[in-house]
This record gives sequence, structure tokens and C-alpha cells, in this order.
Amino acid sequence: MIAQKSYELFKEDALRKQPIRKRVQLSELKIISLDSIEYAGILLGIRRSALKDLISLIGFSVKGQTLLQNNTGEEASIKILNSLKNLIARAKNEVEITVTPDRIITQIRNNKDSSSISANAFFETAERLINVHDLDLTGMNFNESNGNINIQTISPNGDFQVGNFDEEQFKAGINISKSQGGIQANPYLNRLICSNGMVTTQFEEGFSLKSTDTKEWEQFYIHMTSLQKNGWAPAKFSQKVLEAKETAASYAELERGTHLILGSSNCKEDDLEMFFKGRKRTNIEFARNGIDLDKLNPKQKQNLRTSLSVWDVINGITDFASHNYGYEKKKNSDGHLQVSAGYMLCKELDSGNIISNQPF
Repeated sequence: MIAQKSYELFKEDALRKQPIRKRVQLSELKIISLDSIEYAGILLGIRRSALKDLISLIGFSVKGQTLLQNNTGEEASIKILNSLKNLIARAKNEVEITVTPDRIITQIRNNKDSSSISANAFFETAERLINVHDLDLTGMNFNESNGNINIQTISPNGDFQVGNFDEEQFKAGINISKSQGGIQANPYLNRLICSNGMVTTQFEEGFSLKSTDTKEWEQFYIHMTSLQKNGWAPAKFSQKVLEAKETAASYAELERGTHLILGSSNCKEDDLEMFFKGRKRTNIEFARNGIDLDKLNPKQKQNLRTSLSVWDVINGITDFASHNYGYEKKKNSDGHLQVSAGYMLCKELDSGNIISNQPF
């Protein structure tokens, strides 16, 4: 559990480093270079992700911009982009820019897509939920680039067991996060046996708060109270776990799990067997049967069953995310892995509808 002092320091840091969100006229943004924008006489840096946002807003593709730059040069392509931007600005008046304290634009979005909820309001909401529902704080993440905040909590009284499996015991709580879209509260599930956690927004129990409207706040807190009465656990969770345990993982699902770990850390492919037990044997059997994995298209990978269950793959992802095995990990990668594991659990399983015993 996280101590109150650590939380206060985290909160102070997140509030101090919160990027500024400002509504501006699209016509007021002038592209100076592919790394800088001028606004109101002030030169601001711009990250490539934000430049992609701007290019998209003016109805241009990143691929098209690259082709334009290659054919005309950077200076000419910037002039063309500015001309297009000014033309589109007549129809799209306002956009919202996200600027870090060191004057770097990290996001440019349609004004209508943005929430009015501040970081202060987020922390007040999270603290109220934690205090009213007696939750324990277990994790915190802050993204300085876009201002997203994530807080994980566990309910001391939220223990439950899936089916008759002694090893599948969970403690439930709420994952509370803030993004440009507002505040999201979603069921968070942590395994008691091996302390693997996963976050999922796919069950209907999750709730999003997008404005400061009084009625919406009331609905939000009423929803949280009803969740607590059910032990915070999504009603369909046990059913999905049993389905994942009984369904063979497709090669596409196994490949997705391995790519998540390799892409978020310096873990080597030779080490993956530790997290996906049976992976090596599966690949050997594929080769023995003349199946060249490199030549399979995505659909074929989805229809190719492995010796692992979907739950084995999910467990490997969450195991890696929830423990320190000595690998270097990218910032905030653990939370991303847990959310990805939750998504894998909730989606339609690749092998769920395959009938193996067919007459023809």
C-alpha cells in the first residue's frame, strides 16, 4: 500500500507539472517548422504527435504530408500546410492545445472533444471515493506529456473467488483516471495468489464523468455506491475468466502478448518462456508440422490454436507488469500492460467459436 506522504508528494508533482490546456482559434496557430508553432507572437515547440493532430484537423494525412515534404521540401510543404489550415479554420473555429510548462505543444484536439474537469477536481473526486468507500491506494501514474493521471485502489473487503479454482482468487477495487475526456472509474482486479493486476474498461460497470454538471456528478457517485455493494467486481468477470481458462489461445493472441512485453521493456525473446510457459514447445510443434509462422496472415494466426490457454497469455502479461524481474521497462508501461490484459480478457476470443470435430 502507498503511504499518505507519498501520495501527497505525487499529487503536488502532478499539479505542478500539469500541462496547460488552452482554447485557441485554429487560424492563430502558424506552423514555423516541423518542430515549432507560433501562437500570439510566442514560439512554442511541438511534438510530432501534436503535429499529426494538426495535420489531421486540416484534413491531411501524415503520409500525404511526408510525400509533400519529400517532393517540395520542408519550407514549401509548411507553406502549403499553413494555407490549408487557414482555409479549414473558417469552418473549424476553435481547437484546444495542450502545452507543457516548458512550452511544448503535446496535443491539439477539437474543442468539443475536451473535458472541463481540472486536475484539482480529479484529485478531490479520487480522495472522496477513497475515503467514503474505505479504499487502499496501491498505484499512481502521471504522464507529464498530456497530463493524464491514474490512481489504482483496492478494497480491503473485496475478496472473491472464480468458480472452484483456489488459485483464482481476486481482490477488487477501482482504477480512477483522468484524461482529456474527463474522469474514468473502472473495476480493477488484483489476484491474491500471485499479485497480478489487470484493469478493464470493457465491462458495463465502468463510468465516465465528462463535465462538472451537478446531475452528472450525482449519477457518478450513485454508480460508485452500487459498484461497492457488488464488491467492486464486474458481474461478468468470473464468466470471462472461466471462458479464458477453457479456451485455447490463438497464435495471434500469444503473439500479441509477447509483443506487449518485448515492446515495453528490454526483455529478450529467449526469456519469454518464463511468462508464457509452453511457448517454445508450441513453436517447435508448428515447425514440425510444416507451419511457417512468418508466412501466416493475421486471419490465419487467429485461427491457429496454441497449447496455451487465453488465461495463460493474460497471466503472463499481468505477471510481467506486476513484478520486477530485473528488466528495464518504459515509463508507465505496467499500467498499459494491465489495461491490455483486461482488453484481451473482454474481447471475443479467437478460438471461442472454432469447432474442431467437423465431419468435412
